[in-house]
Amino acid sequence: MKSTRQFLSAWVLAACSTFVLAAEEHPGYVDFSTLYGLIDADPVVEVTLREPLLRLITETIPQDDSEAVNFVSRLLNIRLNVYEDIAGDMGQLADNMEQISSDLDDAGWERVVRVREEDDQVDIFLRFSNDEEVIYGIALMVVSDDGEMVLGNIVGDISMDDISALGRRFDIDELEDFHERERR
Repeated sequence: MKSTRQFLSAWVLAACSTFVLAAEEHPGYVDFSTLYGLIDADPVVEVTLREPLLRLITETIPQDDSEAVNFVSRLLNIRLNVYEDIAGDMGQLADNMEQISSDLDDAGWERVVRVREEDDQVDIFLRFSNDEEVIYGIALMVVSDDGEMVLGNIVGDISMDDISALGRRFDIDELEDFHERERR
């Protein structure tokens, strides 16, 4: 019995680590570790949804909503960390964020939002497939001189149809015909 439990524990551990590795090796994954090391606070919001949990979520979506099921089933990892009251060197955090942005630019990510205001720095990137039909990843980085930071990364194979479906589902006019506009 003990060897069966050890075998099952090892199998579960191996399966979970495979899912983590799959996301980290995907072209849509962003490594924020250089920023995490500079933050002297715990996140006030921390969301981590890995592939096994995302698969379970697809089981809870009504089957008549096939667009939502298809979308979620192609996601590998969702991470969001929100920090407040960071007492560390915000300038150093902004510099490291700038380095990550530069690395993403060099790796073929497309910067879709860049804000540089007096106290705030915002970057949003998309990583497209070579044929630009699929978004492999979405990266969000926000840092503010008042001690706030937001880091987010969605990893998967998101189609333009998925974005249009989200627009229809949540009644966002700008996204509803996203795929049709991209084809024009």
